[in-house]
Amino acid sequence: MTVFDTHFDEMACLLYLDAQLEPAQANELRQHAASCAKCGALLHALEGEGQTLRSALIEADEPVPAHLFPRKMQTNSWPWIAVLGFAAAGAYTLWSTVFEPIQAQFVQAGFNQDNVMTMLMFSGAFWKGWDTMRGIAESLALVTLGILCLTLLRRRVRRSGAFAAVLGAIVLGMLAAPSGASAAEVRHGDPNYELPAGEVIHNDLIVAGDYVTIDGDVDGDLIAFTQALIVNGHVKGDVLGWAKEIRIVGSVDGNVRGGSETFQLEGTVARNITVWCGHVMLSPKSIVLGSVILGAGDAELNGAVAKDVMTYSSFARLNGITGGNTTARAGRVVIGAEEQARGTMKVEAHRPPSVDSGAKLASPLQFTEVKHGHDYDSAGYYWHQVLKWGASFLFGLAILLLMPAFFADVTHATRLYGTAGGVGFLVLVATPVLVLIMAVTIVGLGVSISLAFLYVVAIYAAQIFIGAWVGEKLLGAAAGTGAIAGRLALGLALLRILKQLPYAGPFIAAIALLWGLGAIGLAMYRRTRSTLAVA
Repeated sequence: MTVFDTHFDEMACLLYLDAQLEPAQANELRQHAASCAKCGALLHALEGEGQTLRSALIEADEPVPAHLFPRKMQTNSWPWIAVLGFAAAGAYTLWSTVFEPIQAQFVQAGFNQDNVMTMLMFSGAFWKGWDTMRGIAESLALVTLGILCLTLLRRRVRRSGAFAAVLGAIVLGMLAAPSGASAAEVRHGDPNYELPAGEVIHNDLIVAGDYVTIDGDVDGDLIAFTQALIVNGHVKGDVLGWAKEIRIVGSVDGNVRGGSETFQLEGTVARNITVWCGHVMLSPKSIVLGSVILGAGDAELNGAVAKDVMTYSSFARLNGITGGNTTARAGRVVIGAEEQARGTMKVEAHRPPSVDSGAKLASPLQFTEVKHGHDYDSAGYYWHQVLKWGASFLFGLAILLLMPAFFADVTHATRLYGTAGGVGFLVLVATPVLVLIMAVTIVGLGVSISLAFLYVVAIYAAQIFIGAWVGEKLLGAAAGTGAIAGRLALGLALLRILKQLPYAGPFIAAIALLWGLGAIGLAMYRRTRSTLAVA
């Protein structure tokens, strides 16, 4: 038994209460506590504390409130089977009627994944101030990155001397780092650039300037950002041009791709052409040994194309030689007297094409009238609406089952009507700019492509949460997964119907898009802020 200053300590009292002391020691402590007020009070306090602790550890035999039990899911499986069937049919219809034909045409035209990455990397240069914009974006990115690094270092390194040493080491490391080898020749016009005849670039050439003229030879690819690009020489690789005007008089051994206000071909392209322009002109002397894919305001095709021609424009004039199939979708199509189509010719327009009597078509013309707006008289229109509803519901159900907390947060954020709409407009406009800045700066193309993918997913998902809000307003709030899914299905169906209304449908779709995007942005911001606060 331990005694401290003629009094018993807490350990001795605890051993006494647990009957762990010897009988003689227990008798001594009992007699001392009876005569000593201090030790008696300590013994009484410890005894009461032990009783409180024991009662807290004993589970109370009380019934659990019914609202704490999870609600039983309905066991009816046929609605889920029907919904999944509609969703699968919708996904298959979307793939087989839209994506697969486009993919087949692009692959046939030589437009593979590497070309898509290249075009994403060099997109957005339609104006004279491209170099200035790119420099400003890079400077802003570097300044932002520098401020972030300095802030983190300042928080990690409290002493100013150590902070200065670390900062100096970083600066010396940046200065001492060897510069990477250039993978291409980079030229800047001052303000114009010209490659003289007889001069050869034994590599890829990336050039920017007000006017770019290529009279010499380029052994690799030619990538140009300019107001006017004129190729009079020989390019052994591909030509990727973003300019106000693109004119090719010489020869290109690879593909020609890009975007401009006007595109004119007077020479020879050994592979394919894929351009998006306001006006496209293929002269009678032009030769394309591959395929041609055009997106233009108006297109005039007078040259010879060895393979297929596919054009999407408001006006198309076909007056050349086509070795493959021709697909023209335009507001108006004119087939001239010099047209020689050796494959099938399909025309989709608002009215029948004008065909000259001298045109030579290997097979009868296949014409499909394109009506303005929705074809409410067709049963296929309503069937596709059902398939689209099934696909959207399946996507929303996946979010509900995989991320229930996020689904609840976004649905709750839809109640902030004005705030969500404003944030949605900001997200809709600012995200593409941020993606472009990331693509042309040190952040990297991978991050920008990932952000662009999430941006597209968020645009599609906006309708999901607005549909959930509509279903909740109609049927009231719900707690179970099955009830939420039912409200989601009802809300998406009603939203799908409202979007198809004449005149008012586009406005309803725009409001739902901004509203849903804003709710997603608010929910992500709050979750990020909560995570940072916890960290």
